Amino acid sequence: MSKMKKRSRVITAFSASLLLSLAIAGGASADTSASEFAPGAKTSAPPVEMNINTINPLATYLKNTSSDIRKLSSSNVQITANTTATQTVDSVGVNFTFQRWTGSVWIDIDSYSGSSSNTSAYNGSSSFTAVSGYYYRCRTIHYVRKGSSYEEQVMFTQSLLMG
Repeated sequence: MSKMKKRSRVITAFSASLLLSLAIAGGASADTSASEFAPGAKTSAPPVEMNINTINPLATYLKNTSSDIRKLSSSNVQITANTTATQTVDSVGVNFTFQRWTGSVWIDIDSYSGSSSNTSAYNGSSSFTAVSGYYYRCRTIHYVRKGSSYEEQVMFTQSLLMG
Protein backbone atom coordinates (compact mmCIF):
# COMPACT_ATOMS: atom_id res chain seq x y z
CA MET A 1 0.00 0.00 0.00
CA SER A 2 1.36 3.41 -0.89
CA LYS A 3 2.17 6.06 1.70
CA MET A 4 -0.56 8.29 0.32
CA LYS A 5 -3.30 5.65 0.72
CA LYS A 6 -2.09 4.77 4.23
CA ARG A 7 -2.07 8.45 5.25
CA SER A 8 -5.56 8.90 3.77
CA ARG A 9 -6.91 5.92 5.77
CA VAL A 10 -5.32 7.19 9.00
CA ILE A 11 -6.84 10.64 8.49
CA THR A 12 -10.24 9.13 7.68
CA ALA A 13 -10.12 6.87 10.78
CA PHE A 14 -9.04 9.79 12.98
CA SER A 15 -11.80 12.03 11.59
CA ALA A 16 -14.44 9.36 12.16
CA SER A 17 -13.23 8.83 15.74
CA LEU A 18 -13.28 12.56 16.41
CA LEU A 19 -16.81 12.94 15.05
CA LEU A 20 -18.03 9.96 17.09
CA SER A 21 -16.45 11.43 20.25
CA LEU A 22 -18.09 14.79 19.64
CA ALA A 23 -21.46 13.16 18.98
CA ILE A 24 -21.25 11.20 22.24
CA ALA A 25 -20.12 14.27 24.21
CA GLY A 26 -22.85 16.37 22.60
CA GLY A 27 -25.47 13.86 23.68
CA ALA A 28 -24.26 14.13 27.29
CA SER A 29 -24.80 17.87 27.53
CA ALA A 30 -27.38 19.24 29.94
CA ASP A 31 -30.70 20.24 28.39
CA THR A 32 -32.71 22.44 30.71
CA SER A 33 -36.03 22.16 28.89
CA ALA A 34 -39.00 21.30 31.10
CA SER A 35 -39.42 17.92 29.44
CA GLU A 36 -35.99 16.96 30.85
CA PHE A 37 -36.97 17.69 34.48
CA ALA A 38 -37.27 14.75 36.85
CA PRO A 39 -40.87 14.00 37.86
CA GLY A 40 -41.95 16.64 40.36
CA ALA A 41 -38.86 18.81 39.87
CA LYS A 42 -39.21 22.57 39.41
CA THR A 43 -35.67 22.96 38.00
CA SER A 44 -33.20 21.00 35.98
CA ALA A 45 -30.96 18.65 37.94
CA PRO A 46 -27.71 20.12 39.27
CA PRO A 47 -24.47 19.02 37.67
CA VAL A 48 -22.78 15.98 39.16
CA GLU A 49 -19.76 17.15 41.11
CA MET A 50 -16.88 15.13 42.42
CA ASN A 51 -16.55 15.26 46.20
CA ILE A 52 -12.99 14.27 46.90
CA ASN A 53 -12.61 13.34 50.54
CA THR A 54 -8.87 13.69 50.89
CA ILE A 55 -7.41 15.21 54.01
CA ASN A 56 -4.55 17.62 53.36
CA PRO A 57 -1.40 15.51 53.80
CA LEU A 58 0.16 18.44 55.69
CA ALA A 59 -2.64 18.36 58.29
CA THR A 60 -1.38 17.59 61.77
CA TYR A 61 -4.67 17.18 63.63
CA LEU A 62 -7.49 16.62 61.10
CA LYS A 63 -7.82 12.88 60.52
CA ASN A 64 -11.20 12.01 58.95
CA THR A 65 -14.41 13.69 57.78
CA SER A 66 -17.79 12.62 56.41
CA SER A 67 -21.20 14.14 55.73
CA ASP A 68 -24.47 12.77 54.43
CA ILE A 69 -27.97 13.99 53.54
CA ARG A 70 -31.23 12.08 53.93
CA LYS A 71 -34.91 12.84 53.51
CA LEU A 72 -36.89 12.76 56.78
CA SER A 73 -40.21 13.73 55.15
CA SER A 74 -41.46 15.55 52.07
CA SER A 75 -40.37 18.84 53.65
CA ASN A 76 -37.51 17.98 56.02
CA VAL A 77 -33.96 16.73 55.53
CA GLN A 78 -31.31 15.67 57.99
CA ILE A 79 -27.60 16.25 57.55
CA THR A 80 -25.18 14.13 59.55
CA ALA A 81 -21.51 15.00 59.79
CA ASN A 82 -18.50 13.55 61.54
CA THR A 83 -15.07 15.03 62.12
CA THR A 84 -12.21 13.11 63.74
CA ALA A 85 -8.90 14.47 65.01
CA THR A 86 -5.65 12.53 65.43
CA GLN A 87 -5.68 13.34 69.17
CA THR A 88 -7.60 15.34 71.76
CA VAL A 89 -7.88 18.93 70.50
CA ASP A 90 -9.28 22.17 71.92
CA SER A 91 -12.25 22.18 69.53
CA VAL A 92 -13.57 19.92 66.76
CA GLY A 93 -16.72 20.61 64.78
CA VAL A 94 -18.71 21.23 61.63
CA ASN A 95 -20.31 24.29 60.04
CA PHE A 96 -23.37 23.25 58.02
CA THR A 97 -24.67 25.40 55.14
CA PHE A 98 -27.92 24.10 53.63
CA GLN A 99 -28.21 24.98 49.91
CA ARG A 100 -30.93 24.90 47.19
CA TRP A 101 -30.36 24.54 43.44
CA THR A 102 -32.06 27.32 41.42
CA GLY A 103 -31.54 25.64 38.07
CA SER A 104 -28.26 27.47 37.50
CA VAL A 105 -26.56 28.09 40.87
CA TRP A 106 -26.56 26.85 44.47
CA ILE A 107 -27.88 29.40 46.99
CA ASP A 108 -27.49 29.31 50.78
CA ILE A 109 -30.79 28.72 52.59
CA ASP A 110 -29.89 28.08 56.23
CA SER A 111 -26.92 27.26 58.45
CA TYR A 112 -25.96 25.61 61.71
CA SER A 113 -22.72 25.07 63.61
CA GLY A 114 -21.88 22.30 66.03
CA SER A 115 -18.71 21.50 67.95
CA SER A 116 -17.21 19.68 70.91
CA SER A 117 -14.37 20.80 73.17
CA ASN A 118 -11.42 18.87 74.58
CA THR A 119 -12.12 15.73 72.58
CA SER A 120 -10.98 14.04 69.38
CA ALA A 121 -14.31 13.74 67.55
CA TYR A 122 -17.54 15.53 66.73
CA ASN A 123 -20.56 13.58 65.51
CA GLY A 124 -23.52 15.82 64.83
CA SER A 125 -26.62 16.35 62.78
CA SER A 126 -29.01 19.11 61.87
CA SER A 127 -32.47 19.14 60.30
CA PHE A 128 -33.56 21.69 57.72
CA THR A 129 -36.87 22.57 56.08
CA ALA A 130 -37.11 22.15 52.31
CA VAL A 131 -39.66 22.97 49.60
CA SER A 132 -40.95 20.14 47.41
CA GLY A 133 -39.68 20.14 43.83
CA TYR A 134 -36.20 21.55 44.50
CA TYR A 135 -32.79 19.94 44.78
CA TYR A 136 -30.86 20.43 48.02
CA ARG A 137 -27.40 19.69 49.34
CA CYS A 138 -25.29 20.72 52.30
CA ARG A 139 -21.85 22.30 52.33
CA THR A 140 -19.98 21.17 55.43
CA ILE A 141 -16.79 22.67 56.78
CA HIS A 142 -15.10 20.20 59.12
CA TYR A 143 -12.49 21.74 61.41
CA VAL A 144 -10.15 21.18 64.36
CA ARG A 145 -8.45 23.74 66.61
CA LYS A 146 -5.43 22.96 68.76
CA GLY A 147 -3.66 25.91 70.34
CA SER A 148 -3.00 28.40 67.54
CA SER A 149 -3.44 25.72 64.82
CA TYR A 150 -6.62 25.57 62.74
CA GLU A 151 -7.28 22.94 60.04
CA GLU A 152 -10.40 22.48 57.92
CA GLN A 153 -11.88 20.50 55.07
CA VAL A 154 -14.83 21.57 52.91
CA MET A 155 -17.23 18.89 51.68
CA PHE A 156 -20.57 18.75 49.86
CA THR A 157 -23.23 16.10 50.30
CA GLN A 158 -24.87 14.58 47.25
CA SER A 159 -27.91 16.49 45.96
CA LEU A 160 -31.40 15.37 46.90
CA LEU A 161 -34.70 16.14 45.12
CA MET A 162 -37.46 16.88 47.61
CA GLY A 163 -40.98 15.81 46.94
